[in-house]
Amino acid sequence: MKRIIFILTTFSLVLAACENAEFLDEKNPNLIATDNYWKNLEETNATLNSTYAVMFNHHVLSLLEESWRSDMGWPGYGRPTPGQDQGRAYYYKTYTNDDSSIQNKWDALYQGIFRANQTIQALQSLEGTVNEEEWTLQMAQARFFRGLFHFYLHTSFNQGEIIIRDAVPVTQEDFNKGVSPSSEVIAFFREDLNYAYANLPASYDGTASNGRVTAGTAATILGTSHLYEEEYSQAMTLFNDVIDNPEYGYRLVNPDVLFTIDGEFNDESIFEINYNVTHRPELGQWDELSQTNRLAFFFRGVYTAMPAWALYKYKTEPMDPLDDRNYYIDPVEGRKLRNVPLRASQMVTLIEDAQTLYYLTDYVSENMLKNPVGWGFGHLKKYSNHDHLESEDDNPEGGWNSGKNAIVNRLADVYLMRAETKIKTGDVTGALADINAVRARWGLVLLGPALDGAHTYNAEVYTAETLMDHLMYVEKPLELCNEGYSIRWTDLRRWGIIGENFERLANEVYHSIDFTYTKMDGGQATSDVSLQLGPDTSGTASHVVDYEYDLTAENYIPELHDYLPIPLSEITTNSSITD
Repeated sequence: MKRIIFILTTFSLVLAACENAEFLDEKNPNLIATDNYWKNLEETNATLNSTYAVMFNHHVLSLLEESWRSDMGWPGYGRPTPGQDQGRAYYYKTYTNDDSSIQNKWDALYQGIFRANQTIQALQSLEGTVNEEEWTLQMAQARFFRGLFHFYLHTSFNQGEIIIRDAVPVTQEDFNKGVSPSSEVIAFFREDLNYAYANLPASYDGTASNGRVTAGTAATILGTSHLYEEEYSQAMTLFNDVIDNPEYGYRLVNPDVLFTIDGEFNDESIFEINYNVTHRPELGQWDELSQTNRLAFFFRGVYTAMPAWALYKYKTEPMDPLDDRNYYIDPVEGRKLRNVPLRASQMVTLIEDAQTLYYLTDYVSENMLKNPVGWGFGHLKKYSNHDHLESEDDNPEGGWNSGKNAIVNRLADVYLMRAETKIKTGDVTGALADINAVRARWGLVLLGPALDGAHTYNAEVYTAETLMDHLMYVEKPLELCNEGYSIRWTDLRRWGIIGENFERLANEVYHSIDFTYTKMDGGQATSDVSLQLGPDTSGTASHVVDYEYDLTAENYIPELHDYLPIPLSEITTNSSITD
């Protein structure tokens, strides 16, 4: 059973509920006054735990919306017309500032800031009267989260001009606070993150602290923020620390460990949300205080499926013929090359994947056709429980309530971000080494000239431009598909290729053909969802995909869509913000 550190206590819920309240002159007897609480570090730690618990809220990462918003999700199960209403708004770029998910994201992030500020102010009141080491550890974690949530808001909203909340609001004037320039927001959250980086431990003893943020977590977020501002030297220093510092103990793990129950909190994980099916089982699937997640259900096809371009890229990545992991034993023909690469098998479902077990009862080829995972050409696997259950309905609280963790940051992302900094500073050879470290883990053909006889290289001569193209259009989206905090959209925006990318995808054509595979019981079956690139020249395709991103490319307007707008609810209740 998992050790759960995100403890929601009654007092923190009461305090959090007061975030948007109007305070009257008369003291409310239902509120817990600060002079009656936070008398010791046990009480401040409980508030800190409630700050961690904000990460349970699905609207913080908004993974579903980000899949539709970027180029990593098809909204719903219908084709050629998407079947998911909210998904269509994000996919076609027709959402406005009254969209509920935008409001929910904004509110969730500021709730995290509110709880972090509660912890910080409570600790400040105890400074000098309690154990200094524990006090500093709690303060570093609280300031990490205040910095993190401001960084998230800066990344997503209003060209980075958001409200800096550096204290718990008390008066109406405190609530009615205007936005700050982007540069001031950056300076503010970096001060918090630098404090966390300097004061958090490299690691913790024992599994009871699984999920606690470390100096490596802070270095990752700080480095990301510098990369986003094209401050490559500062980013490089931090990424070097994360990758090379032995005190963190990070390493790229074997593929069969990633995104599995047994592989939770593995050596590649830098920041991970510790979901579980044990605590607060009375809460429903839509309750953001619940410690289960809806991600397994969301990404299995009913709410979002994978777009054609990504599935085709996954299945056509060249496998290294020198890597024994790329082979299987066919009962008739003997040793054969796998149908799809290992990265594809671990990330998505493909009808051709007749060598990978899926939901324990059969291979991907057969099980992906079973409702509700069957509609579409393929789905994301990383949040599903296929590695230890026969069905999502076997979850103790049902198919909507998964206890599988969600990884927010992992080492492979840091390798690829460091590769980008090397490309941008003229070190193409170093960038190739970082990209190849990730590719070698998956048994893929490596990039560039041959450096050894143990791997196959593609022998291409890369320039900074061509390697950057590979990073933007292949390596990063396939490695980090629908993972982390708005990685794909933020990358597309800062690289200046959102419109160009949508136009490119709109012009691509795919078609599907029959694929016959062998089931686990030895029987043969055929499916018509094997994607091929290009128009159907034979006239036998069961489906032609010549509609993805067409309206998206037409509707995309940088000024409207590069950043999310400040939600209408904030504009109408905050007199210091105008539309």
